[in-house]
Amino acid sequence: MKGLEISFRDVGHSDAVEQHIREKAGKLTATFDDIIGIRAVVAMPHNHSYKGKLAHVSLEIGLPGQTVAITRDQHDQHEHEDMYLAVSDAFEKATRKIKQIHDKRTDKARRAGA
Repeated sequence: MKGLEISFRDVGHSDAVEQHIREKAGKLTATFDDIIGIRAVVAMPHNHSYKGKLAHVSLEIGLPGQTVAITRDQHDQHEHEDMYLAVSDAFEKATRKIKQIHDKRTDKARRAGA
């Protein structure tokens, strides 16, 4: 996908996680064709608590006239020790947010044309 940036912080690069992000980004851009670009950052911050390392995923999704920022930093969700699940959750949240934006734009355009 053109316009996709993926970076890893505090964790080694994973081809499998990168491929998972590419698949999710591909589905997102297939659903919303006005996406200009996606920046994904996967991090495994050093937590000094007993909870273990939790994956942190942030997305910046460029749309015409605005950027949607999604951060999945769920310190109480142990399933986020699974990077794949953290990535999936971030993209699900992004899909809901972008759908809201599209619905508002469509509604506004419909009212303007009426």
